Amino acid sequence: MFIKAVYVGKSKTSSIYLRMPLRFCIIMAMKLTNSEKKQTWIVGVSGGSDSMALLDMCKSLHMHVIAAHMNYQKRKSADRDMEGVRQYCMQHHIPCEIRLQQEPCDTNFQAFAREKRYAFFHELTIQYQAAGILIAHQKDDVLETYQMQIQRQNIPNTYGLCDHVQIYGCQVVRPLLSYTKKQLECYCQEHDVPYFLDESNLSDRYTRNRIRHSMIDNMSETEKNKMIEEIKQKNQDLACIRAQSHQFLNKWNYQIEDLLAQSYIAFILDTWIYQTCHVHVSQKEIQEIITLIQRPNNATRKLTNEFELIKQYHTLSIQSTNMENYTYIYDTLLYETTPYFSLQKTGDVIEGVTLCKEDFPITIRSYQPGDQIQLRFGTKKISRWFIDRKIPQKDRKQWPVMVNSSGKIIFVSKIGCDIAHFSNNPSVFVIK
Repeated sequence: MFIKAVYVGKSKTSSIYLRMPLRFCIIMAMKLTNSEKKQTWIVGVSGGSDSMALLDMCKSLHMHVIAAHMNYQKRKSADRDMEGVRQYCMQHHIPCEIRLQQEPCDTNFQAFAREKRYAFFHELTIQYQAAGILIAHQKDDVLETYQMQIQRQNIPNTYGLCDHVQIYGCQVVRPLLSYTKKQLECYCQEHDVPYFLDESNLSDRYTRNRIRHSMIDNMSETEKNKMIEEIKQKNQDLACIRAQSHQFLNKWNYQIEDLLAQSYIAFILDTWIYQTCHVHVSQKEIQEIITLIQRPNNATRKLTNEFELIKQYHTLSIQSTNMENYTYIYDTLLYETTPYFSLQKTGDVIEGVTLCKEDFPITIRSYQPGDQIQLRFGTKKISRWFIDRKIPQKDRKQWPVMVNSSGKIIFVSKIGCDIAHFSNNPSVFVIK
């Protein structure tokens, strides 16, 4: 059933907004070049006033667009919104792609929904060879995002929202950031564009909704514009500090002493972590990391499920927690190069091992906790050798260890072989 939203009456207060939407299409046309307007664009359409206004503006500009609607089937009115978008597109001969999201969500739903939504948009940009995606974020969204960033105490790429950004490899354009939600609602009223209310936006369950209801909805236009200027200034300051951080990182050799001598340690750490892990951590966590690296002892700190920070021997590193173990089994002697080691005919004495027929099949695998080898001067724990030689953590997990057919460790790269497998004429050299 196609149901129009109930419009608010045109009061004196709203009459100012109702005159302004007549300029919307002109302003929007300035956001895209003539060349861009001639290309195909995917328009994200939820059915709300913002996205329906954007879609109608594209229609008025005679742009070639594909409407994209994601139905999460999370509320009773979701099908109403879907049918409303579909019927509007049919009425105005706009191609419309609809996706029913059926995958279960075991994590934060808003993050899950965003990921699935943009993955859907990405598919459509490829299918239609589109220039990018048009999204109807507006000024209130900028302010809400900014307040969320402040509450989370993180250092973002940008405060608020950018009008152009890359998401999942697609160009995303937000042409309506200069206008409030109220103005877009009035545009829909003036141009008789149907839109639909998402009841979940009335709830304070989500942080964004709480910020909107408690702060943004109560701000005047003057207050909103003042906060927009504040965001612009913070972004200018952020860009300057980011440039200095990149300059330092380009020449940094991961020495902690050099890092601690910098004025913007927090920004440098955030930039480095984002470059490697593609996530921003909170300022609180950044301060905890600074405290950790100022201490004399070695330490490891988890950054994400995939990465950890390693402080060791006056240096810092970030390494993957998903480094795979490896095992190579040889029935006969073979000279070859692998991603982890190479078997060569020549090398240093400490890299050589003499094998006999009874040793085969031999196994060369990555280091495992508890590994030890019997040397001429006694048993050596490999973990102790790592510590003595100050081997970085990122190298330890994939250190080559050779095991013979009896399951005995007979060789460890850079340590050497046990007594029984030493000679002046090694069979093979195992090079890390």
